[in-house]
Amino acid sequence: IITRFKDIMTANMNALLDKAEDPEKMIDQYLRNLESDFAKVKAETASVMAEEKSAKRKLDECNEEIARMGEYAKKAVAAGNDNDARQFLTKKGELTEKQAVLAKNYELAQANAEKMKQMHDKLEADITAMKNKRDMLKAKVKVAETQKYNKGLKRYVQVILRFQSHGIFYIRHY
Repeated sequence: IITRFKDIMTANMNALLDKAEDPEKMIDQYLRNLESDFAKVKAETASVMAEEKSAKRKLDECNEEIARMGEYAKKAVAAGNDNDARQFLTKKGELTEKQAVLAKNYELAQANAEKMKQMHDKLEADITAMKNKRDMLKAKVKVAETQKYNKGLKRYVQVILRFQSHGIFYIRHY
């Protein structure tokens, strides 16, 4: 019995709280929270995109250096300088290993940037949708207020007409 009573009281309290909450204010608070999160996501997205560009630049520079070492090795062989050619090819091999690491870093940075862009776009869409819902709610509230006003006015006119029909209320025409 006590558990049942507790459940009933909890339900009644929740019903009272639901009635007391102003949906428009709740949506405004939710929008403020979303916009705060959006600012953080925007800053983080810019940071991640900068990391992606940096990783791409390092990979491109490494690829250029590998190509340059290959050209130097060819020129050294053509000049008959096999010892220098070996050094250039050794350097090219080291750079090729570095390139694999840089390529993996770039892939990760690119994936992170894409995820952040998607999160950014989704949050932006959520904010727009929430603003539209808020505007729609405000319009519904105004319509309800207008209908309530019109209902009151209609009732007032009916009372006046009833009084007039019973001769209780006269309107003088001058």
